[in-house]
Amino acid sequence: MRIKNLVWGHKKISLVVLVALIVVGVILWPKGGKPILTETAKIQDVIKTVSVTGSVDAQTSVNLTFQTPETLAYVGVKLGDTVKKYQIIVSLDQTQLQATFRQAQQDFVAAKAASQQYYDDHTSGTESDAQKVQRTAIDDVQNKAYDQMLKVQHDIANSSLYAPIAGIVTRMDAQTAGVNITPATVFTITDPSSLVFKMEVDEADIGQVKLGQSANVSLDAFPNDNLKFAVDKIDFISHLTTSGGNAFYAKANLPQNSSYRVGMNGNADIIVDAKYNVLSIQTTDIFDNNYVYVKTAKGYMKKKIVLGLQNDTQAQVLSGLSEGDTVAIDPTSVPQNLVVKN
Repeated sequence: MRIKNLVWGHKKISLVVLVALIVVGVILWPKGGKPILTETAKIQDVIKTVSVTGSVDAQTSVNLTFQTPETLAYVGVKLGDTVKKYQIIVSLDQTQLQATFRQAQQDFVAAKAASQQYYDDHTSGTESDAQKVQRTAIDDVQNKAYDQMLKVQHDIANSSLYAPIAGIVTRMDAQTAGVNITPATVFTITDPSSLVFKMEVDEADIGQVKLGQSANVSLDAFPNDNLKFAVDKIDFISHLTTSGGNAFYAKANLPQNSSYRVGMNGNADIIVDAKYNVLSIQTTDIFDNNYVYVKTAKGYMKKKIVLGLQNDTQAQVLSGLSEGDTVAIDPTSVPQNLVVKN
C-alpha cells in the first residue's frame, strides 16, 4: 500500500511538471509571423508610362449644308459610300428657287426704274429735306432688291453639294429625295486616311508627354492586337473632362486600315521614359528614404541604395546593390531580431 501511494505521488508530480512545461513552452515558443518573401536584384528593363483612354477620330472631316430651306430633289450617294473629290452628293429642287430669282429680278428692275425716274425729275441738283428722305428710301429699295437677287443667284449656284475631299459618307441627315431640308441638315464626308487615335491626357501628366514618344494602344474592338504608334500632335489648349478636370488631347496617326472606324474606343500606355538592361528591384522593397533589407548569412542588413528611373512597380538601382543580391520584398515582414548591423 505504501509503495502504491509513493508511485501515485510521483505520477502527480510528473503530471504537474509536464503541464508546467507545456505552459512555459506555449509562452516562450516563437510566434509565427508573416513569411519573409524575397527577390533577387536583376538586370531588366524599367519603363515608365502614362496610361490614358482614347478613341479613333478623323483629322479631316467636312460637314456640308445648304444655306436655304428647300426640297431635296436628288440623292446621289448612300451612307457609308466611298466618294471621289468633287462628286455630287445631293441637289435641291430648283423650281421654287428659279421662281424666286425671277421675282427678285423684276423687283430689282422696278426699283432701278424708280430710282432713275427720281434722278431724271431732279436734274437741277437742288433737293429739299423731304426730297432727300425720298431719294434715300428709293435707293434703299433698289439696294435691297439687288442684294436679294444676288442671294437667290447664290442659292441656285449652290443648290447642289459636292464632295470637297475624297472619302466616306459618314453622315446623312436626309437620305431620300422629296425630304424638306434646312440649313441644319448635315452631310459629312470623312477622309479614312486621316484617322488618329486621340488620347485624353490629364493636366498632371501632360508635362511628361512629348512628340515622337511611343504609345502602345489596345482598341476594344481588337483586344488581341498590340498596336504601336507615335505621338505626333499635342493640343495647345486644354479642355474640360466629363469629371470637370483639365486635360489635353495627344494624337497618334493610324495607318490606313479598312477595319478602323471613327469612334472606336481603347486604352494606351504612352512611354515617357525607359531604361533598358539595368539593375532593378520592386518598389515594394524600398522603405525609409531608399533603404532595403539585404539578406546575409547572419540575417537581414539595412542598406542605403541610390535609385534611378522608377515606375509603379519597378525601380532602377544605380548603386548600393549588385546583381544577384537578395532583398526582402516586404520590409515590414522582417523581424527586428533578424536585422544585423553593417
